[in-house]
Amino acid sequence: MELDHLTLFSQIIQAHNINCLLVDRDFSNLYKADMELRSKLYSNYDYTKLRDAILKHCRRGELLKLKDDFGLILYIFPLPADSLAQMGQALCVIAGPVLEAAPGPGEIQKIMFRKKLPDSLFKELQVFYSSIAVPPELKSLESTLVTIADHLFGEAHVLRSYPEAGDLTLESPSQSQALNDTPSIAINTIEERYEVEDQMLEAVACGDHMKASRYHSLFKTYRITPRTENALINRKNMLIILNTLCRKAVQKGHVHPYYIDELSTQFAIRINQSRSMGDLDAIDNEMIHKYCLLVRNHSMKNYSRLIQRCITYTDFHYAEPLTLSFFADMCHVTKSYLSNLFRKETGSTLTDYIHAVRLRHALVLLNSTTIPIQVVAASCGYSDLNYFIKLFKRENGISPKQYRVQMNRN
Repeated sequence: MELDHLTLFSQIIQAHNINCLLVDRDFSNLYKADMELRSKLYSNYDYTKLRDAILKHCRRGELLKLKDDFGLILYIFPLPADSLAQMGQALCVIAGPVLEAAPGPGEIQKIMFRKKLPDSLFKELQVFYSSIAVPPELKSLESTLVTIADHLFGEAHVLRSYPEAGDLTLESPSQSQALNDTPSIAINTIEERYEVEDQMLEAVACGDHMKASRYHSLFKTYRITPRTENALINRKNMLIILNTLCRKAVQKGHVHPYYIDELSTQFAIRINQSRSMGDLDAIDNEMIHKYCLLVRNHSMKNYSRLIQRCITYTDFHYAEPLTLSFFADMCHVTKSYLSNLFRKETGSTLTDYIHAVRLRHALVLLNSTTIPIQVVAASCGYSDLNYFIKLFKRENGISPKQYRVQMNRN
């Protein structure tokens, strides 16, 4: 198996928001397999039992499913003998940990009782569990992992569970485990969550929808402790927070507050009017998409204050008689200076930008109203109907009337 295949394998697993660990031949990085849980809990933990389980039970052609008594599930692939293992770089691949279901407070307390952990660690463990992925369907995930392994490792794989009954204890007898005085289990998880959130908002501020969506999917794997017992209210609260964060992000992207407020208000109304979880399901993804689109369509980040002023004025006064002379007088500069600067910064002429804004609003009116086309033209700043039709047809390939007929058929 070549390096690019192994990299692809890791990327596919990580795309499911699941960690992928390439285990070193000396097992020096094995502490990462359980998200460092035991190394943070115990001062003298060495992962020997997990290492021994891998060496004894991990076989070629099998996907080993290992579940421990913290409820963490690991999927372990041994690398074929002719792969990177031969070159001393990696022994096996571990996908996980994942959970069958998010443990509630009672289940966490039962785990703590079995492991003889003090009550003071409850909040820490609660945050830790909130960071572990819970696949919607575990069997579907397992089938996917086996299929990926079949194709990328070039041989058939089967899933095998270990242990077959019960959960594996990876600690030595409790009396030999020294509990850390201040095990910082939650700190890294919280830091990671905030880092993912920052990366997501940075992508939104840049209008990068693909990157923002990727980080948003990862962010959703961090299950924040509910603020109330009402699941619908909790979900609404999280969407309200996301709406606020996106609003601030696009502000950093130099979008005019008018557009930000318009979109933010639309989402706020939808969230408030939702009456079921189904109503809320699609809102967060749509929110990320539309805020990114807002930045791409209306960001003035790279424009000088002079050009920003002209663009903003056009966006809000497009129905008025706007010309290069008007803006030159408004900004106290010459027409040639403004014309050259506008083209240099935006790549188009000021006149073309004015037409683009007006025609964009014309599309909205033709889509959403039945007012006569001459009224649409006048509402968008065109007193000459024939000139409006000519510009519209040049931009869209069909006349305003044909466009409206086409929209009504759809």
